[in-house]
Formats: sequence, structure tokens, C-alpha cells
Amino acid sequence: MTWPNSVDCQTICRILEGSGGMSDRWARWLLDKRFGGDRAARERMLPSLMEFRDRVLAGAAIKAGDVVLDVGCGDGLLGVGALEADPARVIFSDISLDLLRQCRDTIDDPRAEFVHTGLPGLEEIERESVDVAMTRSVLIYVEDKASSFASLRRVLRPGGRLSIFEPINRFSHPGPPGQLWGYDITGMGELAAKADAAAAKYLVVNAPMIDFDERDLLALAQRAGFREVKLEYRAEIALRCNEKSWEEWLRHSPNPMMPTLGEILAEALTPQERLRLAEHIEARRTTADGVTVAKSAVAYLTARV
Repeated sequence: MTWPNSVDCQTICRILEGSGGMSDRWARWLLDKRFGGDRAARERMLPSLMEFRDRVLAGAAIKAGDVVLDVGCGDGLLGVGALEADPARVIFSDISLDLLRQCRDTIDDPRAEFVHTGLPGLEEIERESVDVAMTRSVLIYVEDKASSFASLRRVLRPGGRLSIFEPINRFSHPGPPGQLWGYDITGMGELAAKADAAAAKYLVVNAPMIDFDERDLLALAQRAGFREVKLEYRAEIALRCNEKSWEEWLRHSPNPMMPTLGEILAEALTPQERLRLAEHIEARRTTADGVTVAKSAVAYLTARV
């Protein structure tokens, strides 16, 4: 199934424009820091976000009259798409009050509801109250994934459907030797080691992002009592030149738990060392010498109650 893009893109862009005044880390990252505050970077990312959305919605198989739960709705990408399928209701849920407010202020549809709750408990969602539950890049931030799957099963009615997208970060972690955050740092090993050491301090809070793979998702769904569990896994190892300038990349934050890469480098290196590293990377970034190995993997899981 292909979902209409024009209205959806306009709505999502309006939500993404609303990062000003956001107080919590989830909203600041989702609406601004993941793009490095760069509108052009945001526009470049939208097509891939729409692809992820379309696959999750297709897996959800939403029918007219369904009650749909968008878990960790964030910028509303899934929920806005679900509204196109003529559901009875779409419940946008998130632990971020800022994101819920932004979605509520932007999505003008009487079928949309907004609930402050999240995984692993989904405490504000009643048992067997929804026909579809869906998530996009949510479980990677949740430590107790077993309880999360149990909660997703609890809120679904008999015959209900689950549709999930998750990056499989274990596949790409740790990164290849000789690279720093996707850039070639041949000859800069000492400076890269200092940067890696500074970033390593955040690995504890990032542990849920790398403590599972696609096989774990299958096992967790089965143990929670889901049936007809299906998973599509896509992994890629490719060569690339990084499009972003080094200065653009330094404004970027990899996830809500981390500061920007520029802040990490400021903590790890002296101004002179940062200048040396920047000159090295920019000199190689768009040349054959700057081609690096990029590894990525994603999983789409669907299941029924």
C-alpha cells in the first residue's frame, strides 16, 4: 500500500518547524539536533523517513474503523499517515509533553487523541482497547524490552496487529577502524582515540540502543504471546563520501542521550587539535581518500494477537 505523501509531508514539516521553546531532550533532538539545526539536512532525511513510515503502515494493515495506537509518536509521522486510512481513532502517545503539544497544535483532525504515556508500561492505555499498535525507532531507547512487548500485547484486542520498525545498531557498532563518526581519520589516530574516549562516557545511557538484534526482536515478540510473527531484515555495507561538511556534522547529535559531536570534541580536544582534525577531514572528505565504509541495518516486525 502506498500512502499519500503531500498532506502528510506538509503536516510533518509544520511539526518539525516547531522546535523553538522545546524544553525536553526528546523534542529538542527529534525536531532540531538530529538535523544539526540544518533545514537542508532535514529535507534530505525526509524521503528515508517516509520510506520507513510507509513500511510500518503497510505492516499495520489499518482498516476503516480501527483504533490505532502510535507508540512514541514523536513528530507524528506514523499517526498522520494512519489518519489517511479512515480509522475510528488514532492515539498519539509519547513520554514527551513537548512533542505531544506540538502534534496536538498541528494535527487538525477530530479522530486524533493525544496521551502522555510510553513504553515499557503504556499505563494510560486500557487493556484490549486498540486494534493496531505501531512504533518507529522507539524500542532502541527502552531498557526493558520484554515488558514493552508485554504491554503492546496487553493493549491489543484479539486479532490486533503490531507493526514495528527498529534500527539494528548492534550490526554497525563498533565502527570500522580508521574512521571517526563516518569520516576517514587515517594518520589522526591519537586525536580520534581522545574523541572516542569522550564519546564512550555516554555508552552507558546508550546501552539499550545496542543490546539487541533482529533475532532478539523475534524472540521477545514470541515470548510476549504474539503469533504470526514476521520480520524483514535489511543490512548494508557500502562505500560512501560524507555529504556534510565537518562543521555541519559537528552541530549534529547522534541520539537524544548525547550532546552534539562538536560538544564531545570540545570536551576531548584542545582548540589546536580540533583545527588539525577539521583540516584533515575536510581535505579528504570529497576525495577518493575520504571514502569510508558505512554499515547499517534495520528490521521491520509484524505480529498478531
